[in-house]
Amino acid sequence: MSTEDEKRARIRDLDANISRLRAELPAPSADATDFVDAGQNLAAREELAGQIEALENERHRLREELGMA
Repeated sequence: MSTEDEKRARIRDLDANISRLRAELPAPSADATDFVDAGQNLAAREELAGQIEALENERHRLREELGMA
């Protein structure tokens, strides 16, 4: 990705994906008695959080390259 327009387009895509993933992020399990469900919930939240972090890091890098940081 070399042109500024391509980088700006990628940032827009990243913003949309980050918003979508945040909306999919499950709330912490309220039922502490079901450890299997609570564990699955935690694993899902951690996986999505990792994906969000990777996308945010890429967005930050592109913004720095464009002098938008």
